Amino acid sequence: MNTVRLTIVVILLAATAAVARSAHRADRAVDANLASLPYAIDQWRGADARPLDEETIDALGADAYLTRTYSDGVGVPVSVYIAFYGAQRPGVSLHSPLHCLPGTGWEPLDVGTVNVSSQRVRRLVVRKNGDRAVVLYWYAVHGRTIANEALSKFWLLHDSIRLGRSDAALVRIVVPIADSVGAADQRGVAFTRDLLPHLSHLWS
Repeated sequence: MNTVRLTIVVILLAATAAVARSAHRADRAVDANLASLPYAIDQWRGADARPLDEETIDALGADAYLTRTYSDGVGVPVSVYIAFYGAQRPGVSLHSPLHCLPGTGWEPLDVGTVNVSSQRVRRLVVRKNGDRAVVLYWYAVHGRTIANEALSKFWLLHDSIRLGRSDAALVRIVVPIADSVGAADQRGVAFTRDLLPHLSHLWS
């Protein structure tokens, strides 16, 4: 275990202990209005995607979710999925795409991060049968854009103690690879850059 990971583990353990000592401070649930995300974002035009099936909704446990596709009329449509949790609770918390995508048959080929408008987001290249896609995702935690699962848990614990709230959202963007990985990367980054300013008003 390297120094950075060891430090994160120590911090998480300390924060968990603090949560136990502060158990009397219950998290307050926060609502979100995901439907207020504009259908017109710069040159992109959105359309609602097919709703998730009941089994998937139950497994995710999100308090609210949104699925849409956006197109600029030039390249392949870009898919957007947002899951919002008003409060983390036993059995109900943020789901990492690193775990969920393999469960639906998508094999990660490359895992890293990319910079978008000075924010770091997680970037995956995934494959299922003959299809490939670039996936960009991050966790929105009280004004922070977080591309790391461990750090998202740390900040949720931190804010649960200091603010009495543990609401958070997962934002995931999927771009099918039609021509090249580079072209899909550019398309995903361009859409993410346009999307980011519209997210903060969706939740308190």
